[in-house]
Amino acid sequence: MTQAFNKLSRTICGVVLAASIGALTTAPAHAEEDVWPILREQAFGDRPITEEDGAVVLETPQKVEDAAIVPSTVRSPPHVKDKVKSLSIFIDKNPDPKVATLTFGPAAGSGGERSFATRVRDDNFSHARAVLELEDGSLHMATKYLSAAGGCAAMQAKDPDADTAGMGKTIVRTFPPALSSNPIWSGQVMIKHPNHNGMQLDINTAKFIPARYVKEVTVERDGELVFKLDSTFSISTNPNFRFTFAKGDNNELDVSVVDTDGEKFNGSSKPQGGS
Repeated sequence: MTQAFNKLSRTICGVVLAASIGALTTAPAHAEEDVWPILREQAFGDRPITEEDGAVVLETPQKVEDAAIVPSTVRSPPHVKDKVKSLSIFIDKNPDPKVATLTFGPAAGSGGERSFATRVRDDNFSHARAVLELEDGSLHMATKYLSAAGGCAAMQAKDPDADTAGMGKTIVRTFPPALSSNPIWSGQVMIKHPNHNGMQLDINTAKFIPARYVKEVTVERDGELVFKLDSTFSISTNPNFRFTFAKGDNNELDVSVVDTDGEKFNGSSKPQGGS
């Protein structure tokens, strides 16, 4: 019975995906259609985007073991001296192609390698893209192909109540660099949240689980903004974010989270001196 539900979930998810892509185009969508030009125009207009120039690097597994939990890391190497203004992550053929947008603040830092890592859902064999905007307004893109499908309808637990138990618990950690001279620290935010997308079936009732997912995450260091993240259901269950930030006096991170039901959750790290 579980296999039947999973098959039905993937079928329905595929229908939703086709409808999403169809809404973006005037011609019928098909498996090989390149939807990126339309997504690009919607997100950035006619602004030029430099591709694969080394200003941004996207890392994903060569072999995806679970389409519902795909590790993805975006890096801006140390040779990029400009401050990072924003980061947009896309998966072209997901029901909602925009995975997340991060807007960076003064505590995001510069002068070393900067990175952001999370886990995403991939619904249909597709390109993933990271578009980095630097302080000078220039756009830079890195692309990887994800060989996986079915991530949007994959069930995370036989009992959906297990997914929601302890919902909102937010753990925040900080990690100093190996060298004290390095101005860039690392942080981690882990949020207990099912991130239901409305396309998953409750295998006990055969009904769809209502959509409810994390939509905003704000991270501050010592009262200054590191980043604000606007996310979609393409982020995996129990969102987990690893990122860099600029060294401060106490290096204390305060995190606020809002989900689509309007519930708010908070978490903080312990202060660590910036010596």
